Order: sequence, then C-alpha cells, then structure tokens
Amino acid sequence: MNQNVKSQYRRPPLSKIWLAVCSGLLVSSAGSYAADNTNVLTVTASDKKAQTDDGYSSPTTSVASKTPTSKLDEAQSISEVTNKQLQDYQSTNLSDAMRFVSGASQANTLGQTEDGIVRRGFGSNSDGSVFRDGIRSSQGLNLDATTDHVEVLKGSSSLLYGILNPGGMINVVSKKPQYEWHTIVGGHYNSTGGGAGNIDITGPLGNGFAFRLIAEKQDQNYWRGFGNEKHNLLAPSLQWYGDKASFNISYEDYQYDIPYDRGTAFINGKPIDIGYKTRLDDYSNHAWGRNQTFSSHWDYQFNDIWSTRVTVGLNQRKYNSNTMTTTAVNTTTGVVTRRPDAFRGFNHKTKYVSWDAIGTPEILGMTHNMVFGTDYEMNQTYRAHAYNGKKNTDFTLSHPVYGLETITDSSTEKTADSNLLNRLHSRSVYFKDSIDLTNDWTAVAGARYQHYEQRESRGAQSTLTYSDTGNKFLPQTGLIYKLTPDVSFYGSLSKSFTPSTTPDDYGNVAAPEQGTTYEVGSKWQITPALLSTIALYRIDERNVALALNGSTYAVDRARSSGVEFEVNGEIYPDWDISANYSYDQAEIVNDKTNSDNNGNRLQNAPRNSGSVYLSHNIRFNALPGSFRIGGGVRYMGTRAGDADNSFTLPAYTVADSFIGWDNQFMGQKTHLQLNLNNLFNKEYYTSSGGNLRVIEGETRNLVLSASVEF
Repeated sequence: MNQNVKSQYRRPPLSKIWLAVCSGLLVSSAGSYAADNTNVLTVTASDKKAQTDDGYSSPTTSVASKTPTSKLDEAQSISEVTNKQLQDYQSTNLSDAMRFVSGASQANTLGQTEDGIVRRGFGSNSDGSVFRDGIRSSQGLNLDATTDHVEVLKGSSSLLYGILNPGGMINVVSKKPQYEWHTIVGGHYNSTGGGAGNIDITGPLGNGFAFRLIAEKQDQNYWRGFGNEKHNLLAPSLQWYGDKASFNISYEDYQYDIPYDRGTAFINGKPIDIGYKTRLDDYSNHAWGRNQTFSSHWDYQFNDIWSTRVTVGLNQRKYNSNTMTTTAVNTTTGVVTRRPDAFRGFNHKTKYVSWDAIGTPEILGMTHNMVFGTDYEMNQTYRAHAYNGKKNTDFTLSHPVYGLETITDSSTEKTADSNLLNRLHSRSVYFKDSIDLTNDWTAVAGARYQHYEQRESRGAQSTLTYSDTGNKFLPQTGLIYKLTPDVSFYGSLSKSFTPSTTPDDYGNVAAPEQGTTYEVGSKWQITPALLSTIALYRIDERNVALALNGSTYAVDRARSSGVEFEVNGEIYPDWDISANYSYDQAEIVNDKTNSDNNGNRLQNAPRNSGSVYLSHNIRFNALPGSFRIGGGVRYMGTRAGDADNSFTLPAYTVADSFIGWDNQFMGQKTHLQLNLNNLFNKEYYTSSGGNLRVIEGETRNLVLSASVEF
C-alpha cells in the first residue's frame, strides 16, 4: 500500500503552475523594491466585499450575474454564508456551513470523503453543483483554509453555469490578495485529539501587484473510534490592478489522508443495536490523495459601460481508497457480512475556459444590465482499478472483530471494470439581460444554448459502454417589482440540464436530468446590515438518479414544492442573527420501475428544517479586551432513507455555542476562541446512501482555536 501512497504524490504537470506563480511573486517583489515612492499605485478593487464583510449579511452578490449586484435586483433566491459565520462556528466542511442556508441538508457523502448537499430536495455527492470561484470543482471536499465565504444560488441555475440539477449551485469563494500587509498565524486543538496550524500572509508587491500565501497542516483524530484526518495545504495567489486591466491567479495544492466511514445500518426500519461510535468497517478504511486547483480571471474595462473577462481554470483530484463494505446484517444472529474492497488510480478532472462581455448600455431609454459569453468545459472521472475481496462473517454486533486486510492483486481485481473513464464535453453560448423598464419594474431574460458530448468506456481495451450527444436550449425569464428601494418582489421561470458527471460504484451512468423551476418571492433590506428573504417554489424534474448502497436508482419524474425564509445580519448594534426555515415537499411523481413508490418522499430531503443562531459582542469593565459569545440550534426533520421509503432517518435538534476573546498581546491582536459543538451530546443521523450506509452526526466536542494578527 505504501507504494500506492507515494505514487499519488509524484509531481504532476499542474505543479509547474506553482513554479510560475512563485516566479511571478519574486519578479514582482523585486520590481517593488526597485520602485521609488512615486511609483506606488493606490488600488481600489471593484469587488472588495469578500474582505470587508464582518457580519452575517451582505447586500450584494456576483453569483447570479457575474458582476456585483444588489440581491434585491436578482429574480432568484440567493443565500450567503459570510466569513464571520464560518469563523464564529468554526465550520470545517460544506455540510456544516449549510446550517445557515434554508432548504439545504446533507446528502450521501461517499463515506464522508465528498461534499453531498441536498438543495430544495435534489442533490448528491459529485453532482457537479459545487464551484470554486465560479469554476466547477472536481474536488471531494471544498471548504478549507482558503475559503472566504460561500454563495448559494437557488433553483435552476444552468443559465450562466451550464450543467446543474435544479436545486441550485454552491460557489465557494476564495480569499483574495490585499493591498495592505496583514499576517495571521493560528491553529486549533480538537477534544478528539490533535489539531492544525496555519499561516495566512498577504500584502502589496508594488506596481499594482499583491500576493497572498495560505498554508495549513492538520493531524487530528477522527471522532468515531479510529482513524486520522490529515492534510497539508499550500495556496499562493497573485493579483494585479492597472488603469483598465486586472487579473487574479491562484493555485492550491492539498494533500490528504482521511477516514472512509460509511456509518451504520438500518435494518427493518431501525438502527442496528451497536455502539454509536462502533464502526462496521475496519482500520484499513481511508482515502488518500492530492487535489490541485488552478484558476485565473482576466478583466479589462473598455469604458464606463463595457468590460470583458476571460476565466481559465483547471482542477484535479487524484486519489486511492480502501473500504470495508458492509453487504448484509442479520439482526437475529448478529452476524455482519463484510467485504474488503479497494480502488486505485482515481483521476477526476475539470477544465474550463470562458469569455464574458458585461455592460450597462442604455437602449430605447432603458438601462440594460447585460452579460453574454461563451464557455467550454470538460469533466472527467477515471478509475484505474477496482478490487472486491472475499466476504467475511467474523464480525458480530456483540463482538466486533477488526483487522481484516484489503487484498489488491489479480485474485481480487474486477478486470472488466478497470480503466473506467467517463468524460463529458460541453460547449455553450449564453446571455442574460436585466432591463430597467421603469424605476420600479425590471424584466429579466436570458438563455443558454449548449452542445454536449459524453462517453464512458471501461476494460483493458477501453470498450465503449455509454455514448450520448445532443444540444439543449435553456431559457430563463423573470420580473422584479420594487415596492420601495428596500423591498422587492420577484417571479422567475428557469430550466436546468444535468448529464451525469460520475458513474456509481458499478460504473453505471444515469440519463441526463432535466428540470424546470417556478419561483416567486420577496426581499427586504431592513437595514444596510440586515436582509430578510422569502421564496415559494416548485421544481419539476425528469430522470432523477438516487443513491442506493452504491448503485444508482433511477426515477422518471419527481417534484419539489416549498417555501423558504431567511433573515441574516445585525438586528441591533453588536447583535448578529442568522435564522432560516424551510418547508419542502419533495416526492416521486412517477417511478417506472416500481409504481408503489409514486408519492414517496425523495431521499435525504426533510419536510421541515431550520436554524437560529445569535451572536453578541460584549465588554466587561473588570476584564481586558472584548468578548464575542454566541450559540444556537439547528433542526432537521425526518427524511426518507431510500426511494422505497423503507426506513426513515429521525428528526434531530443540535445546539452549538462559542465564546471568543480579542485582546492586544505584545502589541499584536490576539484572538482566542472556544467552540462547544453538539452541546447536549445528541446522537443523530445526518444522511443516507441506503440502509447499509447511514451517516452519524458527531458527538459533543470542544475546539480551542487561537490566532495572532500583525
């Protein structure tokens, strides 16, 4: 196995990007030292929202129009998890961050090695819905030390982003270089054992250049019995602003070794009688590999009306995994049947390039907020080898036995499923126009024309097993009415199209999903720092692919109808609130395989969910420095565990709290924070990939973090 681990860390072609970025930093630095004071450039970036946010709300967003726009001027529901929310509650993954977003729950996470988010009833791991800085991500886990904030564009969002299911898209926005020197050195310790240390340094290099370097190393015990969560992160970025032109280039190298935990099992509709932290897999269960991400954005401002942008990105995930797969549980005898499996040579990849023209021309006396462009995208999933060992029945519920080794040789390899390659090419043109009809009315119209080609092959001879080519026209319309400058009402209709980007455990590729979203809603900017939104929607979806113990279960038609409410921001000086509620009725409309499933609830989609968190800045006269305290609860209603609704994940309510302290230590700003998660030690179940793959939520734990800024 050591040989396989080492092979994952060989220097691939992407590492040349790291050398180029570093070279740019050195050249720019040298230039800055050679310049005198008259050459110093004062830069005012057009999009500084990510760095200036210090609360729970932001009035503008770029995710819906590719340019900073007031949320009141968009005909879609948009949620945002700010940097302050992420910091206060020490969110470590996307599922954790989604506690602040209405209508979001956890989906199957592939043994907790991938982000899986249900939005408005639809979504799974590797469904192509997670983006990083506007570029679709092939990474498994996308929230890390480089994350500044997270945007969630609800409903069918294929207009500007192409392949997406109708639940919406999630955009993870990275921290950008700044033009003032700022360094943060910090780390955390977790009560499970172990922790992480990190550094974040940014500043000007002269002549319009600025850089940022983020690094982190983590070695932390996994909370469920055994395993370690390890990663090394290195992320340099470079930015330049001129009179009319600008660019941002970033690179991230992320090497990891994490547990592969498929959780527990539900038999006859109930969780099996075994310890909450007792795992059904084995010590060998883990995934290890390397993620590399390169993105660049090149902008040019022609005049006060028109600008253009070119975006180029490439990200890659190469990894291996060992899994002890539970294939059956006999609750009468207590025997658990397990099979040692292994997968080698995963290579998931995304290539992306786009050109956009963005402008605000006045035509026939009306202002048009326009974006039109073209893009090309390639998504690849590849698996070199798959191994299935012999089934073993030594493990029982009353007497767990560990130490079953994974055998990866010719005796266990599934040669017919070797070299499994799924590749999807997409070429599109698109436009969106928000037309200011009057001071109060805005019409939104747009469309994407997309050509796609998808091929899957497998085996030593690369036998073609799936092929699909076609064209798709995806329109979007909307209407916005401003009751007052701070209150808007909107309605919209949009479509989505989603060819499957990832085969299941058995190499099967699902048919393309097609969705239509109808939405009406209202947004109220109560104060500049407090925003409230409400949305009612209906989504009709065809060819829905559900996860069932590693295989894909296809449903012909499904529907999701519901209402969402959010309020985020400062309700009173030094008091921040984040509250949301969602009612969603997501159900199967037509299951051609089993008509008895018609009317069943969709997997992992709660009917009721919500959360409320409150934070407060406070000073005590007898104590130095300032304090920030906060806490809240999140509620997740019952969820169906599979398409048959043969079992149900029970509802849960989990409470979290924190206290932070800021003070000057030796002239430097010092921050200490203690987070107490799952305050009442609730045992709960977060998601299901089938009755043999049910994920438990983490028990009570403490996180102590500290940082120094200078």
